[in-house]
Formats: sequence, structure tokens, C-alpha cells
Amino acid sequence: MIGEQLGSYRITARLGAGGMGEVWLGAHALLGSSAAIKVLRAGCCESQRIVQRFFDEARAATRIDHPSIVTVYDFGWHQGRAYLVMELLRGETLAQAIEHGPIEPGRALGLLRQCAVAMAAAHGVGIVHRDLKPDNIYLVPDPLAGERVKVLDFGIAKLMGDDHEGHARTQTGMIMGTPAYMSPEQCRGAGGVDHRTDVYALGCVLFHLLTGRPPFTGETPGDLIASHLTVAPPLVGALVPACAGPVEALTARCLAKDVAQRIGSMLELIDAIDAIFAAPPVPRPRAGVALAALASVPGTATTMGSSAGQSLDVPPVQRRAGFYALVVVIALAVTAVIVVATRPGDEREGGALPAAGTSGAPDAAGTSGALDAAGTSGALDAAGTSGPPAVANHAGSAIDAGALDASASPPIDSGNVTPLRRPPSRKGSATPPAGTGSGGSAYDPYDDR
Repeated sequence: MIGEQLGSYRITARLGAGGMGEVWLGAHALLGSSAAIKVLRAGCCESQRIVQRFFDEARAATRIDHPSIVTVYDFGWHQGRAYLVMELLRGETLAQAIEHGPIEPGRALGLLRQCAVAMAAAHGVGIVHRDLKPDNIYLVPDPLAGERVKVLDFGIAKLMGDDHEGHARTQTGMIMGTPAYMSPEQCRGAGGVDHRTDVYALGCVLFHLLTGRPPFTGETPGDLIASHLTVAPPLVGALVPACAGPVEALTARCLAKDVAQRIGSMLELIDAIDAIFAAPPVPRPRAGVALAALASVPGTATTMGSSAGQSLDVPPVQRRAGFYALVVVIALAVTAVIVVATRPGDEREGGALPAAGTSGAPDAAGTSGALDAAGTSGALDAAGTSGPPAVANHAGSAIDAGALDASASPPIDSGNVTPLRRPPSRKGSATPPAGTGSGGSAYDPYDDR
């Protein structure tokens, strides 16, 4: 068919083939844009039922109008064969992705959530797919999510509400679908199949993604149908221990044989997946939007350098309290420096100060009249005695801000420190008055008596 014109598209290459038709690459005659063209085999076109199902796929896809549903551009007839012109997808099917092995839980839940969102849109306009399986779910690159799901092949979709027009192609007792992913009610050929059959099918898909196999296996389609009807599916955690817990429970709820016990809608399925993402240890796949959604969950802390849901070591309130305490300590230390720096000098006019340890000289031994760390007269120390702030007078020692005690009397007000000024010195002898010494009261150079 290469070179033939189908509507506005010219066939340029063959992309693949299936049991009922072939897929070709087409280019628009005027725009040059590419599209995938699905053409029914000549033998299938002889069946009015098959042709109607084929065109129902186009009607269903165009009715949904969702970015995760494959777009159908056109359909028609060419030389007695029906065809559909569809969006050209670049990527791989979910079935091809599973060939490399099971998919980790976070990614599997993310893909299932995209499928559920797409099918919620389909159910919203009255369309039940009834053939959801890895072969009908395509993965295409996406600049935001990393990969986007595309649901295709609505060939056997039930268009609810069209029964009165004679467009519903399914009759009671007719079994249609893929046995490995069919719901129990679909296996029975029941006429009341509704949107919950798609929930069951997505449960089978999730089971396959997590374990690398469908929930049931058998040599014949009849064996698979019997298992869906009568056999309880195995637990996911028994096959993959990492999936035990919420993921296992979610899969079991999707695979409930009684529709009343199954997850009731795609919106409910989305909520259940979001609840699992909100609690560790299953991180939401990719970045961007997923990380923002996780950070919005109350009580969940997220860091850029660790997996989602990891709590910070120090609560923010404690970090702020520690910062404020450090500011107070620094302020007190600066105040002490100002007080010490503005203290009167140790030299008096007319003579030199006595040697260390004598009367009136500051030393480290705790003698009278000295600023020391021992709490003697005239010094402010950790014990709360009155006087100027205590500074350890050791060689090379620094001001110890921890020695300042808020309970000392009187308290030091860092905002009201008045620098001490040395008054004019008296004329005369520099010798202290008689009677002063290491055991008596200190000589006061400011006393003008």
C-alpha cells in the first residue's frame, strides 16, 4: 500500500500488523504531518459487526477528548477496506515495558493513576472500555511527567446510552475481551457490565506490573475464565514482599469478584492511590508536580536530598529557639566587652600601681577590690554578687559569656549601658591611705575626700 492515498494521507511505510488489520505510517498531503493509519483486513471487512466495532472505536475516542486517550483524526473506506487515521505514538506499550521485568511500585502506581484519570473521563461520557490490558496502554515521553499514558483500542467499548439506537454491539451471552484481564461479570457474558469491569481490568494490569505476570495463568482461555469466576487471586505481597501492605490491599480491592466489594469508580481508585503516595515508603515517581502534591500532605516533611516522607532531625520551633538564645548570649557578651573597655584605667597620676597581689590591684587570686572570677567584693560573678561584670583575669583568657547569669542583681541592661568616665585625678601622693590592704576595704581612686 505504500504510495496509496487514503483521504488526505499518503502511505509512506508499514509500522506493524495484527490479527484483524495492519498499521501504516501516513503523511498529510498538504501539511506533511505524520499519522498512524489502521486498516482492517479484507476478510474482516465482510463482517458488519466487526466493521461497526471498528468505527465505534473512532466514535468513542473522539467523544472522550482527553490527553491520555489516543486521538482519531479521520476514518473511512479505501478500496473496500475500512481505515482509521490516528495520532502517531512514539514510545512503547506497557506490555513491552514489562518484558524487561516487574516495575517498581512507585512507578506502577503512577502509571495506574494516569490510566484511572483517563478512564474516569471515558466513564464520564458513558464509555466503558472493556479491553484494558498492557497491549492497549501506550507510554510516550512527556517533558513534565517523564512519561504519559495513552489508552487506545476502544474497538469493543460499550457506548452506554446508545442501545436504543442499535449501536451497542454486545449481547447477553457474548464474551468479548482478553481472558487474562476480564472481570468475572464479563467472563459470564452478563449484559449488565458497567464501569467497574474496567476497575477489575486495571487491577489485573497493576498485578502484572508489580509481579511480572497476570493474576491468573492457564493453558486455555477457558482455564482463565474459570479462575476469574471461582479462584481467589494470589496476594501481591506473597510474590513480591516489597509490595505487602497498602499496595497489596489496593490490588486485592480492585480484584474483588463481587462488584459491591470492588473499588466503586475510577475517582475512588485515584483517591486510594493518592493516599498511598501520601504515606511512606512509596515515593511518587518523577519530580515536579508529584513532589508538590506530596509536600501538601499535612505532617509530611520533604527534603531535596532525601526520599519523600523523611522527617527533619530538628523541628523548626527548636531551631528558632536555639537561634534566639544564641543572639541573647552574643548581646550579653558584647555588653560585657563595652563595660570592661570603658572601665577607668589602672594608672593614677603621680605613681604606679602596686604589684600583683597587693592592696587595690586586680589579680586572679580573688583579693579585695579586684575584678575576678571568684566572686569577691566589687565583682559581678556567676553567684549573683553586686558590682561590674566579672571577667576571668587569666593570661590569654577570653570573656566567658556563659559566666553572666540572668539572675544576677542588679541585671545588666544591654540597651542602657553608660560608659564610665575617669574623673580628674587628685594632686598628691599615689600611696593608698593607711589601713588598706589585701584584707581591708579597697582604695577608691574616685573618692575626693
